[in-house]
Parts: sequence; C-alpha cells; structure tokens
Amino acid sequence: MTVHRRFLYGGIFLIAAGGVLLVVNGASVDRDDVAAALRLWPVAVIALGVGLLLRRTRFDVAGGMLAAAMPGLLLGGVVAAAPALPHGCGDVRPVALRTETGAFTGTAAVDLRIACGDLSVTTAPGSGWQVDVGSGSGGAPVVSASPGRLAVASATWHGPFDWAGGGDVWRVALPTAGRLDLATEIDAGRGTLDLGGAELGDVRVVVNAGKVTLDLEGASLGHLSLRANGASAAVSLPATGDFGADLAVNAGSIRICAPADLGLRIRQEGSLASHRYAGLVRSGDAWVSPNDATAVHHADVTVTANVGSVDVNPEGGCR
Repeated sequence: MTVHRRFLYGGIFLIAAGGVLLVVNGASVDRDDVAAALRLWPVAVIALGVGLLLRRTRFDVAGGMLAAAMPGLLLGGVVAAAPALPHGCGDVRPVALRTETGAFTGTAAVDLRIACGDLSVTTAPGSGWQVDVGSGSGGAPVVSASPGRLAVASATWHGPFDWAGGGDVWRVALPTAGRLDLATEIDAGRGTLDLGGAELGDVRVVVNAGKVTLDLEGASLGHLSLRANGASAAVSLPATGDFGADLAVNAGSIRICAPADLGLRIRQEGSLASHRYAGLVRSGDAWVSPNDATAVHHADVTVTANVGSVDVNPEGGCR
C-alpha cells in the first residue's frame, strides 16, 4: 500500500487540532491550563526543526508526523483557550474622561470603532445619549453627532492585531426611545454591550483579537451580525420578537445563550470547528429547540465557524 505523505501529515495536523478542541470542550481540561501551556509554543518550532533533520533518514515518517502534530496542537490550544487568553493592548490605564451628551429625534445610527481599549455600552430611558471617553495613549477619541447619528472612533487606528501602548476607555449610554441601528468594531480590546430595553434594528459587531459580551435580553432586534476573528464572543439573545442572526467565528470561540421560551433554529457552516448544542435537537440540516413549533417568537441563526468553537447554552452562561 502506498502512503501519500501529504495526506498523512495533513490528517495528523487536523487530528491534533481537533483533539485539543474536543478535550477542552468536553471539560476534561480547564481552559486556563491550556492558556498556560501555550507559553511552551516554541516547542512547535523545535518539532518542525526535528522533522527537517530527520528527512531522508529511516525516521523520516515519524519526524514528519511529529512536525505536523505539534502545530496542530498549538492551533487547537489557541482556539480552545481564546476565552482565557488576555485581551486588550497593554494595560488600559485609568484616564480622565471627557463627557459629551446629546439626543436623537427619531431613528438613529450609532457607529462605535475602538482600537485598543475597553468599551462599555448600556441603555437609559428617554431619547438622550451620553458618552464618556478618554485615552491612555494621548490621542483623544473623536466624537461626532447629529439628531440622527452618533459616531465615536479612536484617534489612532492600531489595526486588528496591533496592541502596543495604552488604550481607550469608553462608557456609552444609549437611549431606549426610538429605533437604533448599531455598528461596533473592537480591535485588540474588550467590549461589554448591555442593551436591555433598546429598540434595535440592524446590529453589527466585529471583534478582532479581543473579547466581547453582547447582552440583548430585554431588547427588541431586527437582525444581528457578529464576527469574531481571533477572538471570543458571548451573545445572549432576546426573548421577544422574531429576528435573524449571522454569527461567524474564525480562530476563536463563541457562546450563545437563548431564553427557554424562544424558538431557536441554528444552521451551521464552516470547517475545522467544534460545536455543542445543549438543549437542541437535530432536525434536517438544522439544530432546533424542542419548542420551535409552538414558540411565539423565533430566531433563525446561521453560525459559521472556521477553526473555532461554538457553544450553545453553555453551563457557565454568557455573562
């Protein structure tokens, strides 16, 4: 029998990466322990060197398997430990915050783009908004507003994987009166969005090399789009209203929590990912909640995971 080494080594790599995800998601190993083990990442480089040294020797195949397995273990560890890895861009130092306020006159669009920092979004009754912003890197965040729009952006855009230096601190309070379309991008930072009571149309969230918690309980929602790239995300879905969602994770993890009385239907796409759907059952090409046929409100969700993990209704919740 002829062994195609390219397929052999590719299979070893995938088995190693998937094995780590399976073990960690099965709660056999704590994510913090995996995060600590990742400090030994130079071992993967050493393994690649050993594999090269063993070429054209009688240990060629064994060396190639070792060289393929170690990067797979490393990749699987990074994905599995994403929620436990430190996020942000250096220490987000305490800063003096400046306050700006205003009000919307009706439907409004909110655009938040923070690079390297800590973002907190809450809601408040009425039509007024408040923004408290400051920067640990010296550049003041830019705030622009009109009766139908609010935009806040970091003064210096660091790029999705550049987290050197200090960071911004933002505290944003949005009104519950009037419909809002919300776009948020977090690069190398942390975000906590507690949007209870808000009337939301389109919500778009992108997080790169960071961490975001999105709480939509008590809110109304039209459509949600979330992208987590090299990041971890946690989403609590609303209980009322019918809505759709497109959630994507690339080299990261996402947790999804759904209220018990919400009819939930999830379709999955992607590759090299682990999925866990607690409380859902398989129905055709989708995973659905047992009350999908009788629920008053429904959510149609598409989850795309590439080298990532998806956990629906995890034991620890999504806070």
